[in-house]
Amino acid sequence: MLEVLKRYNFWDKPVSGCGILRESYLEKLSKMEQSKSIITVTGGRRVGKSIIVRQFIRHLIEKGINPETVFYANMFVQDIDFLKDRKVFKQALDKWRKHFKFSEKERLFVVIDEVQEIKEWELLISSLHEDYTADFKIIITGSNAKLLSGELHTYLAGRSFELKVFPLSFKEYAHFNNMETDRKTCINYLNYGGMPELVKIADDFTKENLITSTVDSIIMRDIVLRHDIRNVSLLKKIVDYFCASPSDEFSKLRISNLLKQNGEKVSINTISEYIEYLKDAFFIHECSLFSYKKGAILQRTPLKVYLNDPAFSRSVRKAGDFGKLLENIVYIELLRKGYKVETMQIDGKEIDFRAQLGDKKVYIQVAYTIGDDESALFKREFEPLTIINDHYPKYVISLDDLTHSPVNGIQHLNAVDFLTKGFR
Repeated sequence: MLEVLKRYNFWDKPVSGCGILRESYLEKLSKMEQSKSIITVTGGRRVGKSIIVRQFIRHLIEKGINPETVFYANMFVQDIDFLKDRKVFKQALDKWRKHFKFSEKERLFVVIDEVQEIKEWELLISSLHEDYTADFKIIITGSNAKLLSGELHTYLAGRSFELKVFPLSFKEYAHFNNMETDRKTCINYLNYGGMPELVKIADDFTKENLITSTVDSIIMRDIVLRHDIRNVSLLKKIVDYFCASPSDEFSKLRISNLLKQNGEKVSINTISEYIEYLKDAFFIHECSLFSYKKGAILQRTPLKVYLNDPAFSRSVRKAGDFGKLLENIVYIELLRKGYKVETMQIDGKEIDFRAQLGDKKVYIQVAYTIGDDESALFKREFEPLTIINDHYPKYVISLDDLTHSPVNGIQHLNAVDFLTKGFR
């Protein structure tokens, strides 16, 4: 057993498969490392979770940690399928500890990639966390937003940190591709999104294949197999619907009516379930409608859906609406920065985002272009923000080369500047 595990660990060899450094995640993991709390690294398929945890293992070793104290298991590796039995996994850990003769006081790192592949993994993690005969630092990754739901969530309340991994940011995308952070690179980013693997691919045909295979993998492995979906064709239609219309308003009733027009009777409950599965798999994000009324908080329904990666839209169409894609990118960037993001309506006018981070609050409109200050586009984006009567910053973000002077305190911000420098 140990010989097989040795092949996939870094006890006597350099850490491999680390890719290009993603510093922001490494910094966050380093801050989480000191306590005994469990670290959960979550995110969609092919966003780079495995690479990030291997980068962290390399970081630990470089700063002086004994490589033998790190037990790493990637549960997608077939050679270690025997570890999918939680009792066998525990036996493997016991053999590892015995082989290297660790003391009870020595900190041991247990890193499990795609932990959900282990049957009853929650019991394994709970047991390791409570084991007072060893100082385990547990790091787990998973491709499901509800990794810490259910009983484990109740047990680990206050005992775990979650690190959400997103596709490459615009700055990372430009860095990985050795490109300038300019308008041209931003348009490329809108087209192909932030899958790290795409960076290695030069031709468009192979890129399209990787995008399509990723979407198919999420559908089949993260949803169909996990939730025993029988109506796969219906699920694919809903996926195509969202991929074809990123950033659009939607309602479950509208989807149900569209399906009925094509002769397919589907309950709203089924549609709701499928949407929840897509959210859990980090395929889409729902953006709720903000309301000042307390009663409306319980009644409000998601108004917009955004793709976790705009590249998903290319699985159904090769040329997207740049305005919608830019809005999608801004939304994900706000999530990446830790904001709680909602959409908003005031006096019958829509405001794309109300974003809040602690005491900091901003209002944002997003458009691919707004033209000159006399154009209808310009007025359409600025006017809704003038209705809001508070002192918080308000921005119109676009990809225009020239930025306009503030209008009634509302700032015009170039999208490239926002994606590289944040708010002014």
